[in-house]
Amino acid sequence: MKAGKRMSVAQSNEHLRVGADSAKAAKVAGTYDETRTHLNFEIGKGGVVKEVDKSTSIPKRIRAILDSHNITDPNIGLSDEKLAQKRVGVRTHCNIIFEGSRETMRKLAFGDQKVTFEHGSDNSHITRSSGIEEWAKDMYNFVARKYGEENIAAFVVHLDESLPHIHCTLVPINQSGKLSYRDIFSGNDKYEMAERTRQLHNELAEINKKWGLERGDSVAVTGAQHKSYLQWLKEQISGNKKTIEEQDRTISEQGQTIFHQANTISEQKQQLYAINAEIKKADKRLKGLTTMLTNLEAQKDNLEAQIAALEDEYSENNEQMEKKRSELLSQLSEIEEKITDKIQKRDEAERKLMELAKEKNKLQEHYDDLMREKVKIEPDVFDKVQREVNSTMWEEAAREMKKDFSTIENFLNKVLTPRQMDEYKSLTEGTMFEDLAQRGEEIAGVAAALFLGYVDQAITFARSSGGGGGSPGSGWGRDKDEDDEAYRRRCCIMGRMMMKPAGRKREMKR
Repeated sequence: MKAGKRMSVAQSNEHLRVGADSAKAAKVAGTYDETRTHLNFEIGKGGVVKEVDKSTSIPKRIRAILDSHNITDPNIGLSDEKLAQKRVGVRTHCNIIFEGSRETMRKLAFGDQKVTFEHGSDNSHITRSSGIEEWAKDMYNFVARKYGEENIAAFVVHLDESLPHIHCTLVPINQSGKLSYRDIFSGNDKYEMAERTRQLHNELAEINKKWGLERGDSVAVTGAQHKSYLQWLKEQISGNKKTIEEQDRTISEQGQTIFHQANTISEQKQQLYAINAEIKKADKRLKGLTTMLTNLEAQKDNLEAQIAALEDEYSENNEQMEKKRSELLSQLSEIEEKITDKIQKRDEAERKLMELAKEKNKLQEHYDDLMREKVKIEPDVFDKVQREVNSTMWEEAAREMKKDFSTIENFLNKVLTPRQMDEYKSLTEGTMFEDLAQRGEEIAGVAAALFLGYVDQAITFARSSGGGGGSPGSGWGRDKDEDDEAYRRRCCIMGRMMMKPAGRKREMKR
């Protein structure tokens, strides 16, 4: 049993299984089986078994009960933070969980069917046994007689977790039609509450005898401590093969692997960029040397033709011819030396180009292997978040580009002189255009890391990928009441800042 001052929509969604994230905590703990959700049911007025009514939230049902007694919610105007404080607000409802031993509850719910309770199993073929329905009706009728059927806001049976159980939400209305948790449950002091609780267990034990559920020994005999709701949750979780700690460790290890791999991929990509630049330079040099050789060969052919012409025109004793011939031979010798030098350099450039091409092929193969390995990694931890971050980032880009486009469009209406071209380059430097064109994938990676809470890895990843624009600071994290979309947007903005080269002026927008 747990008193409540205001039921949140999230808790209501969890009870009624509304929305994809309604059983998030159970999913993480490994206690929730989506393939058995269709087995859940609700007990309605008159003790009738029916499908879970997802159309009306439990908070609305509580308000309807209060309205039926002409009671105004006493907690209106108080924030959730205020209500979390002791002696602030009024207890408007009680959440009661009915369950029994694991073996007996599973027998009631599924009979002799073979249900696989290991996380990730497919139990879509399992049907609901009538035993669990009859037991739930007995529990409902007991609550209706003891506390008033009109005060039951919800009575939902969950068969999609490791231990079948009932969630009952009850509004404490006393015989005078007033809202009073003390009158119905707690009493005037802890002794009266203890006595009421013992009595409640005794009454339930009489009903549960026929279902094979026996009352445990009294705490007065065993000395056992009352379990808090959180302790109860921890016990449910620890009863499964995959505990929260194991899940966290698996996610952390997988996250570390992903970021190590992302760093390696980024390094390989940078090396590929560098070697491509070297190949371009080497190819340009080879073409230049080839052109030089072609020109020198032409000059050599021209000099040899001139020498041959002189020999035909003048006799051997002609001093003028000898002088001219000597000059031409000297020029020819210089050209031949240049040709020899350029041939050596050309051969060296060709060898360098071949070596670079081989090195690039090795790097490309390694990079391709890394990318194939990345595809094999379970995407739920990182890739799903990065897809969401990418979506948010491109929305942010669209907004930024609209503003940047107006500036650029006005500028391009001018006559583009060289000075204006320099001004244009200055305008585009540091804009979203430049950032997305040069660092788009890295920005998304850093933003995804921040969203997942891997702040240190985000900083390392940003710096190893060419960023140096700063860090999010030690207090980075989701703000209070900040939803996923707003937090992703802020992660994208911070990721862009962190990926800016060092020295850039930056501004953090909220």
